[in-house]
Amino acid sequence: MNQLRTLNTIVETGSFRRAADALALTQPAVSYHIRRLEAVLHGPVFVRTRGRLELSDAGEELLFYARKILTVNDEAMARLTAPRNSLRLTIGVSEQLEDVLQDLLVGLTRALPRVTLTARIGASVHIAARTAEQETDVAVVIGRSLGERSRSLGSLQLAWYAHDAAGLAAGRSLPMVLPAEPCNTRTHIVSALDSQGVPWHVAYEGPDLAGLRAATRAGLGVIGLLANSGEKWNLTPVPGGMLPFHPGPVPVSFVYAPGTPADVVEAAFSVARAALRQFPLVDEPARVPRSAA
Repeated sequence: MNQLRTLNTIVETGSFRRAADALALTQPAVSYHIRRLEAVLHGPVFVRTRGRLELSDAGEELLFYARKILTVNDEAMARLTAPRNSLRLTIGVSEQLEDVLQDLLVGLTRALPRVTLTARIGASVHIAARTAEQETDVAVVIGRSLGERSRSLGSLQLAWYAHDAAGLAAGRSLPMVLPAEPCNTRTHIVSALDSQGVPWHVAYEGPDLAGLRAATRAGLGVIGLLANSGEKWNLTPVPGGMLPFHPGPVPVSFVYAPGTPADVVEAAFSVARAALRQFPLVDEPARVPRSAA
């Protein structure tokens, strides 16, 4: 568990040194943790590319599972050790929006005294369903707001990414890298392609972003992701004008479970709007109070 947490912290902070500071470890200890993981993988976790530290394909897949394991571990510890009189709140986040999780945690901790937080990351469809079933209290998901317990957070711009944009010949069927169904982002992208009369086919589909990003870097096809995703995940944006069609903006919504207290809903909604400001919002709706009943 400590080695997985070290890996996650290196990725979040961007360096071994900053990870050591954040974890109160020495740099040799951080390096030792990564060597232990490399012994399991039988290969490197990180590679140096143009002087930058980046995850190998195996390292990125390990990070995907590490975050799941850490989430479950932290959730169990939080629930078993929390004071009985504290507020417990489980938040859900679409996998494509996992970058907002840190801001959500910080904001909710400040807005709700004595809160004990747990988080779930997954496909928007599954997160929304778990929220409706009260397994998650509040969530930020990709998709239009529907129903009384859903509010619009605006729309975020998508962009095309591909390993070799020059190889995308005009008029030919476009090879697409798509999330497996059910997925709101996939539905949005497919609708955008079909509405613009673009011939396309599925070159790769998978249930998680780690595999989708690896497939894109391997040159299997084009992927549609949030417009600021490229640098972080070492993906190459398709230059403007290279493709005569665009994926358009995707709607983002805030949803909450039945019975969630009204003050918690209001606080979480405000925190979610603030957390999304790191992305290029196409539009940001005015705040419209609703009953949390």
